[in-house]
Amino acid sequence: MARLKVCVASGCEDLALPGLSHCERHEADRQEKLKARRAKAQTSPAALAARKLYANPRWVKASKAYLRDNPLCVDCQELGVVEPATDVDHIKPHKGDRKLFWDRNNWQSLCHRCHSRKTAREVFHQ
Repeated sequence: MARLKVCVASGCEDLALPGLSHCERHEADRQEKLKARRAKAQTSPAALAARKLYANPRWVKASKAYLRDNPLCVDCQELGVVEPATDVDHIKPHKGDRKLFWDRNNWQSLCHRCHSRKTAREVFHQ
């Protein structure tokens, strides 16, 4: 049986949605703010420059080769879990720096879930 909780929004006494920390109204507000932050992040100059780098056929070929040679997610492996890697991650964010982008010592294989979590942390919690 799910425990009922009060919404964490300041001054709100409504019940939170099951499994969440906000009531329906505040959860909708939170989702709208998150959507706006994501949209802003996608249109930043750094994001636009990065999109060009990732679309480069040389990157597509190099990243596929890297995943062939490094097929498992390094973050999952640290937890003792075997998970296929899907993404080549830049350990240190390159922020458009071509030298850092192409530095293979700055690459690691991650599964999509780990890569998304790391990227969100880097973008939204700078």
